[in-house]
Amino acid sequence: MRNRLNFRYSNLRVFLTAVLVMVCLMVYSISTGGKGDFVSSVAGVITEPVQRVSAMISAGFGSFSGNFEDIEQIRAENELLKKKVREMNRKTVDYNELKTQNEQYRKLLGLKEENDMYQFLASTVISRDANDYYAGFTLDKGSADGVELYDPVITADGLVGYISGLGITSSKVTTILSPGLEVGAVDKDTRDGGTLFGELSSAKNGYTRLNYLSRDCEVTVGDIVVTSGFGSVFPANLIIGEVNEIRAESENISLYAQITPAADVKGCTDVFIVTEFEGQRSVRQDSIEGYQTTGN
Repeated sequence: MRNRLNFRYSNLRVFLTAVLVMVCLMVYSISTGGKGDFVSSVAGVITEPVQRVSAMISAGFGSFSGNFEDIEQIRAENELLKKKVREMNRKTVDYNELKTQNEQYRKLLGLKEENDMYQFLASTVISRDANDYYAGFTLDKGSADGVELYDPVITADGLVGYISGLGITSSKVTTILSPGLEVGAVDKDTRDGGTLFGELSSAKNGYTRLNYLSRDCEVTVGDIVVTSGFGSVFPANLIIGEVNEIRAESENISLYAQITPAADVKGCTDVFIVTEFEGQRSVRQDSIEGYQTTGN
């Protein structure tokens, strides 16, 4: 009981002391003419933390709003940069295509200077037969453009094939990978000759073959093979490709050389049709078996 009374007495004493201090401060404030305003001081002590918290919250919302505006601006700038990148990529593709085309024309000009009787017609591949192991394709030029059956088809790198089907506005090409196309060809250095035509297993790997080489020929790996000019379909000295292997025929009577074409037969997109060359003459349609005119 005594402890409880002592506790209450202590609390009363603390309260009275606090009241006395407050009274003294009020008297002091009155005696100083309001310079030490007690109420303002107490209000300041109470409201200052609240004001600080409020200012921090306001600053936070302002910062969030500013960051949101920054995000929108960054997003807009990002879209603009993407658009510029797409435009630059398009220009780069156009430049590379133009560069490639110019390089082809430069090589072609050199070929024409060596053979001033050549007449060329630029053409574009418009379709390929995915089921054709010999990589035949269709061009966007036909009889209306002056194309004729059996016209040679080349790139600036070498022989691709010849026109085997002819329409008014398009034409089909049989490539040097095909067993149906036979071309007189020789080793550029040794002048050993044979007949070029493809074979299925070689064509699947992108190769063609120079057949009927004599067993004592001097053809070696790395030699360049060109057209011989015999006949009337292909002019002489068109590059065909490079020898990568020499083997004996199954009957062991002669040899054949496997050839890597100089032209990208399976991947070319732009070619040239040789519409006229020195020594060219008309060829009967039935002189080459297996081909017939197609209309469109």
